Amino acid sequence: MIETDDMPEEVARCIEDLTEHFDEFERNDRGANGFLIFAKNKVSGQDVAIKFYEGNEGERKHDEPRQLSALTCNNILPILEARSISNEWAFFVTPRCFEGDLDDIIETKPSVHKAIDLAIGICAGVTSIHAAGMLHRDLKPGNIVILEGVPKIADFGSVIALEQGKQEVVASRHSVLWRPPESVEFDRYSKKGDVYQVGVVLYQLLGGLLSYDGMTYLNAKEKKAYDAIQNFSDQSIFVDAVIKRRIKTGRLLNFQSLPGWIDQKSLRLLKEICHYDPNRRPNSLADVAASLTSIRARVKNWYWDGNIATLQQNKTTIELRPSRNEEEFSAYKNSGNGFRKIPKIGNNTLSNLVSQV
Repeated sequence: MIETDDMPEEVARCIEDLTEHFDEFERNDRGANGFLIFAKNKVSGQDVAIKFYEGNEGERKHDEPRQLSALTCNNILPILEARSISNEWAFFVTPRCFEGDLDDIIETKPSVHKAIDLAIGICAGVTSIHAAGMLHRDLKPGNIVILEGVPKIADFGSVIALEQGKQEVVASRHSVLWRPPESVEFDRYSKKGDVYQVGVVLYQLLGGLLSYDGMTYLNAKEKKAYDAIQNFSDQSIFVDAVIKRRIKTGRLLNFQSLPGWIDQKSLRLLKEICHYDPNRRPNSLADVAASLTSIRARVKNWYWDGNIATLQQNKTTIELRPSRNEEEFSAYKNSGNGFRKIPKIGNNTLSNLVSQV
């Protein structure tokens, strides 16, 4: 049996009760915001994920997973069961996905087309949630799993239904890195917040850097102030405050970290989706998906093979290899007879070479 000593009493008791129907329990502590347990149904043999989560104070807790279970979107992981176990805690059960989540995909540095395809699928899933009158509020790579190559939204602990006639709700307290600026500043959340979060995920899929180590966001002065703090909890609060300041001013994402094949039109769209002013973002994720579909038809399918920028077109492979000058690359082509340096194209920056080959 798994370790439950650090869990609330009602959660530990529920897991004990679930042993009547499930076995082969595994605890997964990779994520946060609750408890994630893997198990196998004794009767069907189906592998499942059981997520225990705590509702925010003052919200209509635990209604939304039941509503989500009625959705039939290919980009939403089906909810097999949802149940409240106390005034504070509830759980939902979904199929277990062994292909990992978007964090695993991001580590592999997906090609441009794969990144866009994944983002379009995420847009479809969130659009379905919006059509049902709900907001997700916690869209991040760890909450989107892959099943047979398809991205599926898999965590619903922060999903909330919009009240009749309302456009906003109280912001979720989870996952500060993906929290929209208006949530940080005004504690409010709307559909535009989900648009922003999908934009940050898209930025990551396309190769933009977003460190999960909060210390990397501190400048020299802030690091000195951090070192003077003795209490670990206060240190965490300090780091979160630094990150929140970056979010509010639109300085969290480093768009210059994107690969050189992200052209200006694509970059403009990404900056609009992630704009700190919600009024400057696209109106819906359906609009985002339409724009991404147009971009996919236009851009070439570059990807990283180690530190080499690679493009395969028909029977030709192009490689842009790092030169001795760290800021420049050299262009090579293989049309079936081995790689040769492309004539008349000298060493240049990645973005310049991408436009030449």
